[in-house]
Amino acid sequence: MRLKGKAFCPRCGKTDKKLFNGLCRSCFIEDFSLITVPDKINLTTCTQCGSVQKKGRWYDSNLFLEDQAAETILEHIEVSELASDVNIVPELGTVRGSILEFLIKVTGHVLGGEVSQEFLVKVKVDKTVCSECSKYASGYYEAVIQLRADDRSLSAEEIEAADEDLRTRLGKLSQENRMAYISQRAQIKEGVDYYIGSYKAARKLTESLKNKLGGMINESPRLMGRDKSAGKDLYRVWILLRLPHFLKGDFVKYNDLPNQVTGYDGSKIYLKDLESSERISIPWKSAGKLEVVARKDEVKSVLVSSKTPESVQILHPETYQPVDIALHQDSPPITIGEEVKVVEIGNVFYLLD
Repeated sequence: MRLKGKAFCPRCGKTDKKLFNGLCRSCFIEDFSLITVPDKINLTTCTQCGSVQKKGRWYDSNLFLEDQAAETILEHIEVSELASDVNIVPELGTVRGSILEFLIKVTGHVLGGEVSQEFLVKVKVDKTVCSECSKYASGYYEAVIQLRADDRSLSAEEIEAADEDLRTRLGKLSQENRMAYISQRAQIKEGVDYYIGSYKAARKLTESLKNKLGGMINESPRLMGRDKSAGKDLYRVWILLRLPHFLKGDFVKYNDLPNQVTGYDGSKIYLKDLESSERISIPWKSAGKLEVVARKDEVKSVLVSSKTPESVQILHPETYQPVDIALHQDSPPITIGEEVKVVEIGNVFYLLD
C-alpha cells in the first residue's frame, strides 16, 4: 500500500487527501473487501455417522448440516490484513436440493472507519459413506479376542461377565474410536470369539477382561495382505485370553499346602491357606504351579456334634462317622449344633469361613 501526500484521486477528483493505493479513502473503501471467500464450496458428509471429509480425511462431527455448512464457509474465509474488529455471520437463505445458499454478513473497521459488506456463497453437499462406516457395514475387523479356559470349559457366569464387560467398555471406547465395535461374536466349543473393528480397541478390551476375569494374554499377528497406497503390510491379530484352570472358590495346592482361591484380578491370584488362614497373593506367571484338589461345588454343609478348645467334631456327610477338624487361632466362633461348611481334601476335612 502506498501512502502519499497531497494529491488528487483519479476516480473522484478530490484533492488534499491522502491516497491509498492511488485512491482517496472513500474510493479505496468502495473497492476494498473485508474478506476473501469462494462463491462455491463443496462439503462431503457421511450419510451414516455424519462425519465430514476435509482434505481427504474424515473427521467426526456432531453438528447439524446447516451448522456444518456454516462452519465450512468460515474455514474457507480469509480476512484482509487491513481490516480489524471483523465480525462474520453466515445466514442460511435458500435451499435447493443439495445446494445451500448463505448470505455472509461482515462488519469491520478499515482506515478508522466502519465497513459493512455482504457476500453470497453456495455450499454443495455431497453425501457418501465414510471409510469407517463402509468397513463396519462389510464386517471389517482388525483383531479377534479369543476367550478360552485352561483344561476346562468356560462357565456361563464367565461368558455373561465377558459379554457385559465388553458392552460397557465399547460404549465408552466408541465415543473416541468409531472402529471400536464387535462385527461378529462366535460361541464355539473351545470358548467365545469376538471380532473387533479396531486392534487398539481390542487391546484395551482384552486388558479390561483380564482385570475382571484374570488369565494370561497372548497375541498372534497374521499377515493378510499389503496396502499398496500406504506401502505397508496389513495384519490381523488374534488376542488369546486364557482363563485359569481354576475358578474363584476352588481349592488348590500351593507349595504343598491346601489353599482356597479367594479371587483374582489382572495382576495377581489371591489365596487363603486352609491350615493357617494366612492370605497371600501370587503373580499370574505362577498359575501353572497351582494344582486343583477340589472344586467349589464340593463344599458340604454339616452340623457340629461336639467341640473342644482345639477341634470340632462333625459327622462325615456320606459315612456319618465322626470326624475331628482342628481349629486354629483365626477360626470363627462355633457352637455345638451349628451348621458349618467343610471341604474334604486328601481324606482331610477343612473348616471354611
